[in-house]
Amino acid sequence: GGVNEELHSAARSGDLMAVIEICSANPLAVNARDRHSRTPLHLAAWSGHSEVVNFLCKNKADVGAAAMDDMGAIHFAAQKGHLETIKILVSSGVSVKSVNRKGMSALHYASQGSNVELVKYLLKRGGDKNLKNRAGKTAVDLCSSGEMRKVLVEWNGKRRKGEEIEEEEESNNKKPK
Repeated sequence: GGVNEELHSAARSGDLMAVIEICSANPLAVNARDRHSRTPLHLAAWSGHSEVVNFLCKNKADVGAAAMDDMGAIHFAAQKGHLETIKILVSSGVSVKSVNRKGMSALHYASQGSNVELVKYLLKRGGDKNLKNRAGKTAVDLCSSGEMRKVLVEWNGKRRKGEEIEEEEESNNKKPK
């Protein structure tokens, strides 16, 4: 009914204030499903509204909830190339290895898109470039570009040491001067 639809709509459009208001008044609405069994978190993740995703994750959203075809929030976000959203989901306990009914992982979806940084992040977090989906395709098979293919093919999974340091430096460089 009304409250759930309002929350889904607010999550989809990234209206953080409305999401906070509705969830405060109706805490149980946080995991309400729409007719495709998507939760507010799924819709916010799909739309890349990282502030809304962050709020929902901190307010009892089921981060591993599956919608139709076992699509998780991480799959929706990966399909649309939303790196910030995926970072929040992963830090909230979502596995980058989770697959949907088609055997698609976040890395499969990300490799079809254009966000190379997202693919690098998923690889660093343990995404498996050799994992085959139900159709027998790996992330490399699904690559959208030569650049993407190069990143995947050259990844050897050995860059474990010092990866945190490297990430810190990246985020420091982005601060406004």
